[in-house]
Amino acid sequence: MATTKVIPDVLDLNEATSESGLKIPSGTELNRPTAAAGQIRNNTNETSEGSASCEEYYNGTSWQKINNVTPPPPAFGFKIMLYSGNSSTQAITGVGFKPDWVWIKERDKTENHNLYDTSRGVLKFITSNSTNAENTGPQRLQSFDSDGFTLGSDNEINDSGSIYVAWCWKANGGTTESNTNGGITSTVQASEGFSIVRWTGTGSTSNTVGHGLASVPELIITKRLDGANDWYTWHKDLNSGTNSADYFLKLNSSDGETLNSGSPPSVWAGTEPTSTVFSVGSTLSGSSEEYIAYCFHSVTGKIATGAYVGDGNSSGPTISTGFEPDYLLVHRLDTGDGWRILDSARSTSNPRNDYLDANLTAAEGTSVFSNVDFNSTDFQIMNLGSTYNNSGGRYMYFAIKE
Repeated sequence: MATTKVIPDVLDLNEATSESGLKIPSGTELNRPTAAAGQIRNNTNETSEGSASCEEYYNGTSWQKINNVTPPPPAFGFKIMLYSGNSSTQAITGVGFKPDWVWIKERDKTENHNLYDTSRGVLKFITSNSTNAENTGPQRLQSFDSDGFTLGSDNEINDSGSIYVAWCWKANGGTTESNTNGGITSTVQASEGFSIVRWTGTGSTSNTVGHGLASVPELIITKRLDGANDWYTWHKDLNSGTNSADYFLKLNSSDGETLNSGSPPSVWAGTEPTSTVFSVGSTLSGSSEEYIAYCFHSVTGKIATGAYVGDGNSSGPTISTGFEPDYLLVHRLDTGDGWRILDSARSTSNPRNDYLDANLTAAEGTSVFSNVDFNSTDFQIMNLGSTYNNSGGRYMYFAIKE
């Protein structure tokens, strides 16, 4: 059977300076087939990139230029895995994709949270409950696999007889790109609504970093890798959404929102994120220092983040997400409290009340003061504890659907 070979410089759909690119016959309107999704045509009536014509594809609604069309990001993926340790090598499978960010916590013992990602590579971990720099352990996470990940024997992630939870996120399968949108060139891998960003500080008091997302981030979690530093965190609803970049949170601390004095402020440089970059001050741009950020924005049916005000009632506020959450992170903004994590794998029915705190090494707890219902399009606070529902208290939330 004959084959067709495409030779470079002969077929070039982005031909910019001449008509040497191979053309798809244009025909006439009467001879063209009815437009169908995925169909490609040559449009000789519209110029593109200096050429007298351009190629187009039909997306099911309208014709779109192939020239300079930005491909959509990979679909967002999230999965919660529960497993028991074996103090040996162990492959955790069933995630359904290659995870790019794996956050592990031993549930029945006091141990560190262990965070791994494909941008930094295997064996390298950071801990959300401490200011410690990135560390490397020979028996830590050994590989990121097509359907999960493989563990070494370290007791913090794989102790025999202990039980664990792993929250797994998908970015771009470990494939990173250089991002030059900001004043600091960053290394980014992104999926729909989630990106992992690495950069090296310049020593400047105000600079920008490209985040790789398709729209403005709503939650940014950062950590210095090569030295001790807090987990500086920004959320769009800091200070009730007014001048939010003048404030910060710390994921490793129970503190509430803190006003960042200085000119410019030393964390976010007093500048809100945009659709392409977020700003960093001297705290996140020390000369030659290494940093990482996990960035999110809401995605219909998959990710929702925002804020609510507590009412102090046992049947408290209902917060619309547009989906039934499988993961929920809540933190009090005005006075501070724990970074409380609930999920549908550890608590399989309402009320969801098996909790872990991202800022603590404490084992999993269960309490009526942690009751939250996960409903088809929302979650409802079903307790009057200060962690979730103090009257007049302001809270941020981050909800995800598997």
